[in-house]
Amino acid sequence: MSSLQEFAKGSRSGPTPWREKSAENRAAWVEACNGIQKDDVSYRRAAIWLIQERGCPLMIDTVRNQLKATLHIYVK
Repeated sequence: MSSLQEFAKGSRSGPTPWREKSAENRAAWVEACNGIQKDDVSYRRAAIWLIQERGCPLMIDTVRNQLKATLHIYVK
């Protein structure tokens, strides 16, 4: 058995988010967030674009909610 500290060093709390798996995914996520914030693209339209054009494997509502969370937490 290992201590909690040793265990925590070797594991993550969950799977890696799609947007963090590659530089291309991160760039697409940033582009979607910028489109929502600056160009008045809807969250749903940005989610559909990420899924259809950029290969995001998540469901539309999941992506839409994650985009909202990203903009709510990081952009004020």
